[in-house]
Amino acid sequence: MIRMAKSNSSVSPEQVVNTVCAHNCGGRSRLACTVRDGVLVRVEPAPAPDDAYTGLCVRCLTLPQWVYSKERIKTPMRRVGPRGSGQFVPISWDEALDEIVDRFNALIDAHGSSSIAFVRSTSASPIASYTRLASLLGGGGTSNFYGGVDMAVHMGLNSTFGDKGMYGQHSNEWTDRLNSKLTIVWGHNPAETAMTAMRHLLNARDAGCQVVVIDPRYSATAMHANWWIAPRPGSDLALALGLLHVLIVEGLIDRPFLFDHSCAPFLVRTDSGKYFRSGDASTSEKPSAPQVWDLHSGRAVELNSTAAPALEGRFEVNGVSVATAFTLLTDSVAKYTPSHVAELTGLDASDIVDLARTYAKAGPAQIGLGYGVDRYKHSELFARAAAAIAIVTGNIGKPGAGVGVQSHYHGSHPARLGPGPALPKWASTKPVPMIEVGRRDLPVRAVFCQGDWINQRMGDMNTSLAYLKTLEFVVTVDHFFQTTTQWSDIVLPACTFLEDNSAARDALVFGNSIYLRPKVIDPVGEARTDFEIERDLARRFGLGEWFRESSEDVVRGQIDGARDPAFDNITYDQVVQAGGAIRLNVPTTPHVQYGNDGFTTKSGRAEFYIEELAELGEALPAFVADHEALLTHALAERYPMLLVQTHARQRAHSTFFNTAWTLEIWPEPILEMNPDDARQRGLANGEMAEAYNDRGHVVARVVCNPDFPPGMCNITEGWKQQQYADGNVQELTNSEINAGQTLIWGHANIPFFDTRVEIRPAALKRQGAEA
Repeated sequence: MIRMAKSNSSVSPEQVVNTVCAHNCGGRSRLACTVRDGVLVRVEPAPAPDDAYTGLCVRCLTLPQWVYSKERIKTPMRRVGPRGSGQFVPISWDEALDEIVDRFNALIDAHGSSSIAFVRSTSASPIASYTRLASLLGGGGTSNFYGGVDMAVHMGLNSTFGDKGMYGQHSNEWTDRLNSKLTIVWGHNPAETAMTAMRHLLNARDAGCQVVVIDPRYSATAMHANWWIAPRPGSDLALALGLLHVLIVEGLIDRPFLFDHSCAPFLVRTDSGKYFRSGDASTSEKPSAPQVWDLHSGRAVELNSTAAPALEGRFEVNGVSVATAFTLLTDSVAKYTPSHVAELTGLDASDIVDLARTYAKAGPAQIGLGYGVDRYKHSELFARAAAAIAIVTGNIGKPGAGVGVQSHYHGSHPARLGPGPALPKWASTKPVPMIEVGRRDLPVRAVFCQGDWINQRMGDMNTSLAYLKTLEFVVTVDHFFQTTTQWSDIVLPACTFLEDNSAARDALVFGNSIYLRPKVIDPVGEARTDFEIERDLARRFGLGEWFRESSEDVVRGQIDGARDPAFDNITYDQVVQAGGAIRLNVPTTPHVQYGNDGFTTKSGRAEFYIEELAELGEALPAFVADHEALLTHALAERYPMLLVQTHARQRAHSTFFNTAWTLEIWPEPILEMNPDDARQRGLANGEMAEAYNDRGHVVARVVCNPDFPPGMCNITEGWKQQQYADGNVQELTNSEINAGQTLIWGHANIPFFDTRVEIRPAALKRQGAEA
């Protein structure tokens, strides 16, 4: 929608353009952008089709400063100094694109297309993420660096309920929180990181829902909770197993749900850990369904052959010892008694018992996960344990109940857009997990980067930079000079989502509506849209035939070509005529995940037992004590402080790192720590300190903050290399590879929070690993 303001001789003409925020907080706020003489001057909330989703956060208010930031890249640039020096000179678009194509073609001719890798950070346009070019280039498959962080909770939930895509697992719709009697906010701080979602949590609390926040620190969300529970960092899995223990021992379980909708009655071989199948066909290429124990006949049968399957018990079938999955779950949590879990978590045993009872007896209850519990080495096991809590109590698939990710847009009605442009059968990419980049031999000699992936999606930065130095050619397309641009050979200026020159940049679903994201202002400097850059590169590579449509054509096809019933009687033109947003053809009641569509696992049931992980001893979630975060870890004595990177209300990951208004409040990276920890190290508020470990170091100003418990310190994520006094927080972070995640998903989550450091005054000479 465009609305012209009244004008007279003393007032410049204004227009208001409604668009949608693109950034990775996931709030998807609809924005009313005031443009005066072609310049964005003000951002306010624009009405959403459903007023429950009208609103914006403090970050969006700073967009006028963000888009015109002094760090803005305004012209293509070529490196002239050493890689990493940040020394560049302007060049023309033709020079830049021709050099990229010439260098890539030479590498493909000499080493094959897999010598070229494409990598992207978040918040890039889904219709212009260079995936089409990457798939087409060379015909033999370029390399694709993928994954990174904030995936482990999704891995665990996907394993349990069925794969919905790596970021597809979510909770019930935000507005459903009013139906909950109890909500556990676990490792999530929406008051700062998902501000447009926070009001739904407060509305539920004010309507009588008990809000429990589980977080080691006293967060801005914990301030509004009925109950704040603070386990030791990295001990969330132990707490979840302790809650399961209480629920099962005290009989606080939903037996009908376990019988009808879970793997609980399935028989498991106790020798191999695999499900028992007819004719011992557990090794068949197309195995039959797991069998159950028929209480009437006293034998193993197919599930649909009995009305009386056993929920518990151990049996023998043709000389093979078996037990029900629920029996194995019961046995596995037997040792996680309240007293034992109290030792592991630092909580009172009585609080563990009270929480389990309160959750089970409250009525419909939700467990909302954030990414604070995601960044440990075994966080997928925690997510599976949290899912098991909901499964055994039947808190799945009904209003007010559920377990899932509650940050970002997760909770929207599922509505599948139509397919994007078609690709030839030979188009492909060769996946390379991000966590393995620089840690194993790769054929890659050049990287095309979209966004600042080095700063946010790689642990152990010094290893990553050492790898980057070995590459022959690095290209980055971005809005601002950041960490990855500093290490590039060619830098291309990209339009922000506010500057796209198509009629509608993207189509996206949020809540219960479909939105378009139109252009607000003309491109800054010589910036071009990612869609244009990808198309122009493709033409130079001789692939122009695959990029004949406009970005509007792509979006029109996504909406008009959608086969999902949510898009019945909705067309692209109707969305445009409605001002760029229209309600989907979905029920007026909040969406309830798994309410009607069931589970997409092999069995069609919720599977807390994952037989593929039996060889690792992880078929059931078990507490694994090799977290670097734990006090029992070998590094704990040498590096007694645990370093985390919380999200900040001023940034969405690293986006908005450069807005002047927020930098007035928070101008530099700070090292937050408990006052007692600072005092023990001779540090005072405002002094510069160095955090270090074997991997690297960072220097930042100390802020004594009692919200963090002793032994825990924090540097909020998203600061750029040029903003640190010395070093970088990512030099310190852990990049250990999780075997279970890799076995199931082919890649692993980066355990950023499994990071131990020691801290000292920055004036001391750094002694590295020998300090």
